[in-house]
Amino acid sequence: MRKKLAIASAVSLSVLPMLVPAKDASAIPAFARKYGTSCYTCHSGFPARNSFGEAFRNNGYRWPGGEDEDKSKQEQLKLGSDGWKKSFPQSPWPGEIPGSVPFALWVRGPLVTYTEGTTTSAGNPANKSTLNYGTGGMGAATLFFGGTMGDNLSAFGQYNLTNVPSSATSAPSAANPYTNTALSGHVTWSFAPGVNLSFGNGFSDWTFGNAIQLYNALYPTPGTGVEFSYIKGNSGGLKITGGLAEAGTAAGVNKLDDIRYVRAKYKIGGAGLLSGAGGTYGNEFVGLDNHFSVGAEYVSARQQSLVTAANFASATDFYGADVTGSIGSFYGGVAYSKSSGDGVKFDNSRIQAGYFVFPWMQATVTYSNLRGGDEITNDPTVAFAVNTHLRANAYITTTYTAHTKNRITPISNTTADQFVVTAGFAF
Repeated sequence: MRKKLAIASAVSLSVLPMLVPAKDASAIPAFARKYGTSCYTCHSGFPARNSFGEAFRNNGYRWPGGEDEDKSKQEQLKLGSDGWKKSFPQSPWPGEIPGSVPFALWVRGPLVTYTEGTTTSAGNPANKSTLNYGTGGMGAATLFFGGTMGDNLSAFGQYNLTNVPSSATSAPSAANPYTNTALSGHVTWSFAPGVNLSFGNGFSDWTFGNAIQLYNALYPTPGTGVEFSYIKGNSGGLKITGGLAEAGTAAGVNKLDDIRYVRAKYKIGGAGLLSGAGGTYGNEFVGLDNHFSVGAEYVSARQQSLVTAANFASATDFYGADVTGSIGSFYGGVAYSKSSGDGVKFDNSRIQAGYFVFPWMQATVTYSNLRGGDEITNDPTVAFAVNTHLRANAYITTTYTAHTKNRITPISNTTADQFVVTAGFAF
């Protein structure tokens, strides 16, 4: 449940989850250096991606429209000559690598955390209210790497230089320990524009492209796998993603198809999912395009891969749907998912709405009614957040998360409301 609570309160990392696939930061400052452009070209405030950033990722981390070479301000280092193509296979196929070191650093963490006191089901005091400032502040650092190698091959990944919090908007504690997820990354081969095959882990579409997805905290973190995506659309468009991955929970018994998933998204109006252009923009300063999108997904896992979460070990199939959209400076959406074929009957939902007060300031309200693998009932919460970008790559976020029901179970106490001030920057 703590993982789900983390998602509900971690608005500072996903303030545009309904509109821009922002669960990962797969357009990083290293790419900004390559093209000599602002972070706001691809982001509606780091790390959330806008419509152009989504198209950039859909094109295998290349400038959409076949203009990658023309838009690049950083010359690639050639490995071999074009003549090698004629003599292949007697010579290696020529390639290229980024002209500078393709790294970027993201530092973030809580500055102030206030947690209210809680009581037991009998009305007796359970935990005192706490106020922490400076504890764990800016204590998480992640090194990103990414770049293209020739016309078809690209890579993206990350390595946690420090132990990172399971919730970036909370100080470390027994319920929210700093955990090191270490190295994750993948390589992508683009057969043609919009046709991609990726190998490795850390796939962004495992989270189904938006932070309103309701599965990731329920399943184990996927291990090594493969993901295929097909994207089309010069205005709006269609994206279909499918993948297989190891569960990574039991050494020696993992299989490539421990986790299986497929997602489809259809976008009406706005910039093309592949072109990054067309349509009309409601807030062009942050790439917020007027559009309407619908999505649906199916996820399945082997039961033995779920043994670490006994309360849903029998839940192997999940179905979900979401509706998102934006107009002007407003954005919002709703998502719903449920499980089948088990005795637990997960029934999860989330509603979110947001508004750009200024291009550098967003206000967000999120209602979540979710359940994690360690709980027997849902935990409805309402989170209010204001995210202020001091610069395109530096932000401060204030978040207040309130529980709408008193909920104390034999496993954990999740009734404490919380106010958190977080900060982060990337370069």
